[in-house]
Amino acid sequence: MSRADLAAGKVIRLSLLFRIQHLLLTVLLTVLAVTGFALMYHENSLAQWVIRIEGGVHNRGIVHRIAAVLLMANLVYHVFYMLLSREGKPELRRLFIGRQDIDDFFQSLRYDLGTAKEYPRIGKYGYKEKFQYWGASAGIVLISITGAMLWAEDFSMAFFPKVVLDLAIVIHGYQGLLAFAVLFLWHLYNVHLHPSVFPMNPSWITGKVSAEWLREEHPLEYEKLKEEGLL
Repeated sequence: MSRADLAAGKVIRLSLLFRIQHLLLTVLLTVLAVTGFALMYHENSLAQWVIRIEGGVHNRGIVHRIAAVLLMANLVYHVFYMLLSREGKPELRRLFIGRQDIDDFFQSLRYDLGTAKEYPRIGKYGYKEKFQYWGASAGIVLISITGAMLWAEDFSMAFFPKVVLDLAIVIHGYQGLLAFAVLFLWHLYNVHLHPSVFPMNPSWITGKVSAEWLREEHPLEYEKLKEEGLL
């Protein structure tokens, strides 16, 4: 952390490599959602308009598959980054869900209902971030597996009965819809539209947040950095 950041009351929250992965994920999931939903609801007039913009059904398929390959490549890179890199390994440890996260979840519910006096004190990643991270990871893996099965349909049919392929179609489509809803609605609200950060949390671009925001939203992380002399 530079002296200029300290003087400005800024704290590094996301590394450059993490931000690049996040940006790629955002762009690729958006492309996949648009091209996938256009096929899933192809009888809808809006979907037909999107397909025409994409240059027709054939081009839509090409764009969808290119985005899918890039998404899987980004996923593989992220796995190696989190398991092997000096930056990723401590982040992975912080993202594991433990008993404290479950307790924090129920305490936050009690706080919202007025039966708890204070909101749980959160470290760098609270239960919301962890649930979103692991939920999104599981969803992307599921989308990738079912998408690969559907892409190599003839190969898949040689090993699985047709009912498995039919199930893969349902899972792929609705898991994609669920991922879109979670990431672009719940995640968007928590990260950008919540009153504490509105109109946007800049960390996804700059990697930095204000020390005051960190003290309010992630007090345990703030106190840890304070003890280490980084604030």
